[in-house]
Amino acid sequence: MQRNSDARRQKRSGKPASAEEARAHKDAARDSQPDVKPQGHVPEDDAEYAEPRESGPHGQAALSIERKLERKAEQEADGESALFGIMGYFTSPKDIYHACEALRDAGYSRFDAHTPFPVHGLEKAMGLKPSPLPWLVLGGGATGLASAIALAWYTQYYDYPLIISGKPSFSYQAFIPIFFELTVLFAALTCFFGLFALGRLPTLFHPTMTHPSFPRATDDAFFISVEASDPKFDSTETRNLLQRLGAQSIREVAS
Repeated sequence: MQRNSDARRQKRSGKPASAEEARAHKDAARDSQPDVKPQGHVPEDDAEYAEPRESGPHGQAALSIERKLERKAEQEADGESALFGIMGYFTSPKDIYHACEALRDAGYSRFDAHTPFPVHGLEKAMGLKPSPLPWLVLGGGATGLASAIALAWYTQYYDYPLIISGKPSFSYQAFIPIFFELTVLFAALTCFFGLFALGRLPTLFHPTMTHPSFPRATDDAFFISVEASDPKFDSTETRNLLQRLGAQSIREVAS
């Protein structure tokens, strides 16, 4: 009678009669459930985060974007090194001429003018020294002349002399066209490559191109750019000076 009453009590309460039966019932229930993690699962330890995230194409792309953002943040934090200078533009050749004179008289030496056409006397207003290009061209022409004389002397007098009608083997009158041609050739090549070297060409990009109005430099605007590397450069004072001179759209440009 006691055993039957215990069975009826177990059926009403839903609990097993012994600890072993309860453990077996719990193991069976756990085995029957699928081994899936619910949405928003948080691991109990850091084992799941031990694997490198840059493995695979998606991980490499994410890592590349993260590094680019870090470099951009570093450049923004280091604003002084990224600053190229300050730019502003004028609307007439007269204004930019007087502005260059004012910058020169104020002690600025590292500034440039960008104009849609040549402005007569602007290099003097900027205080620029004469270009060494004419001396380079002169040296190239002299080298060409000396080369022509040496070529004529070697071929006609030393290497294979020809005596015709008692005339001297080396007669300069016969080689004047050669002297002229090589002089002009060497001078022209020196001028071409010297201009590229002095102008730092080809320059595919320049910080002044980042100014939003700079395309007008080929149309109707006359720009002045003052570099941050100038000993007299101060962001506030230089901006105020350009404002007093009448510059428009004054902006800082980054390198």
